[in-house]
Amino acid sequence: MVTLQSMSAGEKIEENRSRFLACGGPCGSADCVDATLDGLVRAYRLGKASQLSWAARFRAPDGRLIELREDGSESGAAACILAAMQAVEAEGCLVLVARWYGGRHLGGMRFRIYRKLASALLADGASTPPESR
Repeated sequence: MVTLQSMSAGEKIEENRSRFLACGGPCGSADCVDATLDGLVRAYRLGKASQLSWAARFRAPDGRLIELREDGSESGAAACILAAMQAVEAEGCLVLVARWYGGRHLGGMRFRIYRKLASALLADGASTPPESR
């Protein structure tokens, strides 16, 4: 099982003028999803991103596995993030991928990017803490 112990981000990548950044943090219940999202948006300055897609996996008090996701305005993106989390059995965390649209359509490549970035973030397991202001 993989989890993120603290807020972290992977490397920002650019593809056909669109920029992408995966980040995530601990999230142990549905009650903490909004706070975790707000914290990530502030910590990594994601307020001007065109799309914010995320997925979260955690255990309910009765032991059931809960999976939540939100595509933002990028239909299907959250399913790619969730699939990356399921592949490594990530629990107790939320992964968000931000995209700054560069004016060019990426087709199916964008979904490979979402999954690749989410997988890399989980593999690194909290590589980059937020910068101090």
